[in-house]
Amino acid sequence: MLIPSFNLPHLQDAIEAMNRRCRKLNQSEIRLTVGEQILEERQHETGVKYKIEMVNVEIVGESPVLEGWKLVGIVERLEEENMVRCVPGETVPTYFRFTDNHCDHCKTDRRRKEVFVLRHMDGRHVQVGRQCIADFLGHASVESMIARAEWDIFAGSELRAACDENYRGERTIPLSLFVATTAIVIRRMGWVSRKMAEETQAMTTAHFVWQVLTSNDKFTKELVETNQLYVEARDEELAEKAATWAAGLPTDAGDYFYNLGVACRCASVTYQTRGVVASVITTYNRYTERVQDSEQKIPCIHVGTIGKREEFAVTVKKLSYFDSQYGVKTLVRFECAGNILVWWASSKIDWLAEGDQLKIVGTVTRHVDYKGTPQTVLKRVKKV
Repeated sequence: MLIPSFNLPHLQDAIEAMNRRCRKLNQSEIRLTVGEQILEERQHETGVKYKIEMVNVEIVGESPVLEGWKLVGIVERLEEENMVRCVPGETVPTYFRFTDNHCDHCKTDRRRKEVFVLRHMDGRHVQVGRQCIADFLGHASVESMIARAEWDIFAGSELRAACDENYRGERTIPLSLFVATTAIVIRRMGWVSRKMAEETQAMTTAHFVWQVLTSNDKFTKELVETNQLYVEARDEELAEKAATWAAGLPTDAGDYFYNLGVACRCASVTYQTRGVVASVITTYNRYTERVQDSEQKIPCIHVGTIGKREEFAVTVKKLSYFDSQYGVKTLVRFECAGNILVWWASSKIDWLAEGDQLKIVGTVTRHVDYKGTPQTVLKRVKKV
């Protein structure tokens, strides 16, 4: 059975806890075998596709046989219907789904919470109440047999539960899904840090992304639809680059970069790590911007005439998104013949993507120096 690889340690702990009880009763232990790992592609309801590392595991164990009988399942009565729980590797005939509470040993039909299904080596099946099993088998270690079978059933249930990404009640989100969703949230709604949230009473980007990915209520669905928070290829590409860069950060870096590297080397994001992981997009963008500035081979100059509307052939170098009291503002950084042009866009600009080469027309408003680099500031930019 395939389970997310990050669930494997929890499953191993659960099996070991059962084996400690097996050893106390001199029962053979339950073995968990771990096989190959594969990458499985999944799709979230927001539309984003992500890959998750899965591992193939199997539970192996041999239930005891007494007097030719083996316990193969338990039939539990739930209101007016039966729940049938099979010992892993065994099957219980389907007619036990509709059985009553009778016991084949004492021949009585009374209120029982559960009955045990046993199979003989010759193929016969019987159902026996808990109090009658010892008499039916005439063996002192019957309780041990029952306990072992119940543990086997529990182990099977634990294995099935481990298939869930949110196994053991701890909500986790695959790293690629969380970072890609962060990218689209920042692009549509801007970046809100914890400090900004405290000052403006807004929700942090990290918490907003967590809500989008973990809540299924009407309010969250409306937020997703209203803001068109559907991940596109550009968001997935940026997320992969940012997460890969962060995962390679050195372990002797400062506290923030050290923690960012640790969190991005994990397969999934928890509630505790959501804040630092959400910051990877803006941190990576600042890093690439510094690299671009350091690689600038031709000295920048101011271009255009202030107050004049002009046409420029540009490459989109960087898109940075910020939240403001008037909505999302996007800082667009263009390169034109080695020179830097910037534009603060207040409207939706899905027609621009990093790396695009195009012609634009805009009004030159200012010539400024930013950290020693000449920049030409534009407004009312349109694509030619």
